[in-house]
Amino acid sequence: MAGKREGNGQSRAAKKRQKKKAKSNPNSSGPAANKGNSSAEPLIGSEPLASKKKQLWDDSDDDGGDGESFGGADVFNESTATTATTKTTANTSTTTSSAASAETFDDDDKDDKDEDEDDDSSHSSYDSTLDDEMLANSDFTSQALDVLSTILHPVSPSSFFSDYFEKKPLHIPRNLDAASLPLLSKADVENYIRKHSLSYGVDLNVTNVVDGVRRTLDVPGAVAESSDVWSNFSSGCSVRLLCPQKYSDSVWEALSALEHVFHCMVGSNAYLTPKGAQGFAPHYDDVDVFILQQEGKKRWRVYEPESGRETLPRSLSQDYDPSALKPPVMDVVLGPGDMLYLPRGWIHQAVTTRDAGHSLHLTVSCMMGWSWCDYLEHVLPAAMREAFAAEDPTLRGGMPRGFLGYMGVQNDNDFVLKSLKDEEAAATVSPKDKETSGLRTAFRKSLKSRLDRVVKEAMKLVDYGADEMSKVFMSDRLPPCFSDAEKAMLSDNREANGEICAETLVRLARPGIARLVLEGDKAVVYHCGDNSRVYREQELSPLEFEADDAPTIEAILQCVAPMWIKVNDLPHPPAEDLDDKVGVVEALYDEGILAISQPQWIKEASEKKKK
Repeated sequence: MAGKREGNGQSRAAKKRQKKKAKSNPNSSGPAANKGNSSAEPLIGSEPLASKKKQLWDDSDDDGGDGESFGGADVFNESTATTATTKTTANTSTTTSSAASAETFDDDDKDDKDEDEDDDSSHSSYDSTLDDEMLANSDFTSQALDVLSTILHPVSPSSFFSDYFEKKPLHIPRNLDAASLPLLSKADVENYIRKHSLSYGVDLNVTNVVDGVRRTLDVPGAVAESSDVWSNFSSGCSVRLLCPQKYSDSVWEALSALEHVFHCMVGSNAYLTPKGAQGFAPHYDDVDVFILQQEGKKRWRVYEPESGRETLPRSLSQDYDPSALKPPVMDVVLGPGDMLYLPRGWIHQAVTTRDAGHSLHLTVSCMMGWSWCDYLEHVLPAAMREAFAAEDPTLRGGMPRGFLGYMGVQNDNDFVLKSLKDEEAAATVSPKDKETSGLRTAFRKSLKSRLDRVVKEAMKLVDYGADEMSKVFMSDRLPPCFSDAEKAMLSDNREANGEICAETLVRLARPGIARLVLEGDKAVVYHCGDNSRVYREQELSPLEFEADDAPTIEAILQCVAPMWIKVNDLPHPPAEDLDDKVGVVEALYDEGILAISQPQWIKEASEKKKK
C-alpha cells in the first residue's frame, strides 16, 4: 500500500479505505494487493469480463436523458452552457522504422503544407493573456500540445509524428540568445546541489571521457558534497542531474504535459559540461530523446543504427569505440534554444565547444518500455494461460511419440524438401530421409494449429493488454502538476468547496490521470495522483469498488474540462441510488483526482457554516 509521504502524513489512498466504497484489503490476493503488478493473471476466460461490462452498461441505457450522454447522464459544457457529449478517442499513430537520413530543419525549406498546418487552428495556441482560471477550464490537451509545439517550432506536431518520430533525427537550429523553452539554468543546478542532500548514482553522476573511454567518478551511495562536485566540474567533468523534475516545477510541468501528448511516461536528465569537455562516450539509448539546449554550445555527432536489430532497441547500448564508428550522418552544434530529436537506437556523442564556456542541456525522454513487444509480453502469457485452460484439451495433449527422433538440430534435413521439388535430385533422397522430412512437415502443421488457438485467445485479450499497459503508465508517470485554479476545485480545498450533493458538478481533474479496470467482480481505479516526482518511488495504491459502480466511474473519468457532470445525472444501474453515486464521487474526490463545482446556494450555505 502507499506509504506515508514526507510532509503529507497518511496518503489519500490510505484515507480512502476508511470509506464505504473502499474494499481493498492489504492481506488480500486481489488487485489492490497486486498494486498494479503487470504479472497478475487475468481470470480464465475473457468473455465474463466483457459480458459483465456489457450488462452493466446496457442497464444504464434505459435512463434516457436529452441528447447524447454517458449511459443517460447529461454532460454540461461550461464553455457553451449547454448539454453536450464527451467522447474519448483512441488516437493510434502507426509508424515504421527505417535508417533514414538525419535532417536539419531550415525555415527556407518549409513547404506549403507545413505552413498551412502551423497557421491552421488544428490545436489551440497558448495565449499568455489567459488567466489561470480560464486555463483551468480549458482543454488540457491543447495546452499540452502547445508544449510540444514550442519544442518543435517551426515543425508542426503532425509533421513530426508522420515524418520523424521513431524514424530519423531532427535538428532545429534557432540562433537565439536564450532557450526557447527555458526550464533550467546553471544557477538552478548549483542551487539544487547546495540546498539538497543529493546522492551519487541516485540524484547525480560526475563523469568524463578520457581517450574515448568514459570514467564515472561517483562514490556509490555517498552524499555529493557541493565543493567536490564543482571541483570535479572545474577539472573537466560533466555533471548529470538524474531527476531535475524532482526539484524544478517548470520541468515537472513540461514533462507532465508531454506525458499527455505521448501517452507514456516522460522523464528527463540535465547535463552540465565545462568547455571543451565530453561526459559520455558514443552510445545509443533505449528511449527517444529531445535535447533542449539551455545554455552554451555543444557539438553533436549522430550515427545511424548499425543494423536492423539495433533499430528501436529495448535496451541501452554499451559504449562504442569512437575510432570504430562510421562517419556521422549529422554533425551539428546546438546553441541556446536549439533542439535535437534522436529516435532510440541512433548512436551519438557530444562535446562542449571551447568558445562558449559551459554547456547546459535538458534531455527529455519518452517511449521507454512502450512498444508492441511490451504489449505482447502482457497479452501472450495471458493468452497461453487461457488456451491451456480451455475446454478443448488439444493443447494439454501429450507430445507426439518419438518426436525427438526426427525434430531438433541433429535431425534437421529440410534440404530434402528442396530436393523433392526436383525430379533428378529426388531420386537421390533415401527413404529414411523422405520419412523424416514427412514427419517434420506434419509436426510443423500440428504446431501451427495449436499456435492458432493461442492467437485466437490473444485476440480476446486486446483490452486486457491495454489495461495492463495502463497500470504500468499509472505507476511510472509523474503526478499531475495542477495550477492554483485547478487546486481550488480539489479536495485540498474541501472546506471552501462544501459538501458533495446531488447538484454538485464533477469531472476528472486532468484527462488520463485515472484508469478504470474490471478485475474479477470488482471495478478498480488506478491513478497517478499519489505518485512521486521520482520514478517509481511509491507503489500504486488502487481503489476498489463494486462492479455496479463501474458505469458511474466511467462517466466521471471520461468527463474532462470544460465539461461537467451533475452527480444526480451519473448513471448507476440497476437502482439509481444517489447515496452510491455520492459515495463514488467522494472516494475519487478524496484521492485528489476529481474536481468539483458547486451551485451558488451551496457556496452560500458553506460560507454561513464558517461564520
